[in-house]
Amino acid sequence: MRQTKAKPKTERADILRALKLAVVEGATWRYDHLVNLALAAGASDEEIDEVAAHAIQALLTGAEQPLTA
Repeated sequence: MRQTKAKPKTERADILRALKLAVVEGATWRYDHLVNLALAAGASDEEIDEVAAHAIQALLTGAEQPLTA
């Protein structure tokens, strides 16, 4: 079966999503592995930094939400 161009893009997107989730979850033990996978899938340092920044922003936004009415 011939591999399409979309497969590497999908794989990279999936890995970057997993990295973002790991940051949000605080799963620091997964960072190095996921960053290395993202780089191997063709993600740039800038893309990885952007994913991490978005995850941190999501954490900060969630922290500002009141827990009670």
